[in-house]
Amino acid sequence: MKINNKKVVIVGAGAVGSTYAHNLVVDDLADEIAIINTNKSKASANSLDLLHALPYLNAAPKNIYAADYSDVSDADIVVVSANAPSATFGKNPGRLQLLENNVEMIRDITRKTMDAGFDGIFLVASNPVDVLAQVVAEVSGLPKHRVIGTGTLLETSRMRQIVAEKLQINPKSIHGYVLAEHGKSSFAAWSNVTVGAIPLTTWLKKYPNPEFPTFDKIDQEIREVGLDIFMQKGNTSYGIAASLARLTRAIFRNESVILPVSAYLTGEYGQSDLYTGSPAIIDRTGVRAVLELELSQEEQEKFKASTVLLKENFDSIKEKCTL
Repeated sequence: MKINNKKVVIVGAGAVGSTYAHNLVVDDLADEIAIINTNKSKASANSLDLLHALPYLNAAPKNIYAADYSDVSDADIVVVSANAPSATFGKNPGRLQLLENNVEMIRDITRKTMDAGFDGIFLVASNPVDVLAQVVAEVSGLPKHRVIGTGTLLETSRMRQIVAEKLQINPKSIHGYVLAEHGKSSFAAWSNVTVGAIPLTTWLKKYPNPEFPTFDKIDQEIREVGLDIFMQKGNTSYGIAASLARLTRAIFRNESVILPVSAYLTGEYGQSDLYTGSPAIIDRTGVRAVLELELSQEEQEKFKASTVLLKENFDSIKEKCTL
């Protein structure tokens, strides 16, 4: 795929889409930013607001505008961040319960995008992201490596931040990944987490820290903190928008960087035919390769349990994934 103008189309001008658009401008990642929203006047207002920021930013001039699906034909990346109005958390909060409300909207967005002649890369942030990334892949008919969910990018960032705070180390020096579902069955692969090049388990033995929580406690915090943020401010936006921006940079700059995304498995971890969170090499083609970590027995069991849950949820809406 040849990238010339670095054009991004954002479907959904809510908190996530708007914050992501701002990141694209501030980080100078895209030349053309087209915003599609059911309320087109909001998309237009966001576009003008972003344009008015440009004179004071260290960024090149950009074409930013409210768009229609006719504008996606020459896009390099289409980012799906929209959620149906009815897709809200109920008494039993969980991303998977959003599936029934969001699936038809995501199918419709995908169909309209493909009907317009799109031939680039989809980035999916709408929840439940693993299942909806698979919906986009099935409905679009694009090669699976060109449909990428944000997966556990955000959980991994949270893990690095939490560990860094406890150790008083820069989070950029914490390396490792949270795997599996973007949701209640996610877990950090602690057997692979390092501080610099030192395994975290070795670090904690060498530098005892009585205040360091158990790994189970950190996993729980990672899974619950997003809902805590949501309940207090009505959305989570900065972290997920930064995750989308990181993916965009990796694609446009052909970085071949390893990021934990929702990618399509074809035998990795003994699993196939589903999207879930795993480290993958990201370059201008999308997912160049999915990487398989060596997991402990306990981690393998957690991964398998998560995939069972995701497969059940995809199977429940599979008939809606035909063009």
